[in-house]
Amino acid sequence: MVSNAGPRREAEFTKKREAGSGAASEVREASGRREHDRFGVELDVTVTSDHNFYAGFVENMSVGGIFIATHQLKPVGSKLEFSVNLPGRERPITGTGEVRWVRVYSEASNVPPGMGIKFDKVEPDALKGIQDFLAQREPLFYDED
Repeated sequence: MVSNAGPRREAEFTKKREAGSGAASEVREASGRREHDRFGVELDVTVTSDHNFYAGFVENMSVGGIFIATHQLKPVGSKLEFSVNLPGRERPITGTGEVRWVRVYSEASNVPPGMGIKFDKVEPDALKGIQDFLAQREPLFYDED
């Protein structure tokens, strides 16, 4: 049986709109490529915002941000504090970030809902810890030349 319902959507994304322009701000550089390579990880994260505290799961990470798989989505533009425990590190990585995009739950999807967080502030030694951790992994996606 053929469906005329159109292409199946795995998830819906919401992006921040720039004030007055109505155009969605871009997560990617003008070239269409991400600024930083993303790496698949399985890390626990705690997040706080506006008197809320919840735990989630970091599904992928770059030196510029993280994707937190969670059903407790925050609106695009929300400021968050986060704490991520990296293996082999005594203290967790802590910092602040902004929700740049969200992926809402969809019954038709096999990917989890969650939020893309861009790092605003991370201590230099924490950033070095992230770089060292990611240097031991292969990127998730490769750009075609």
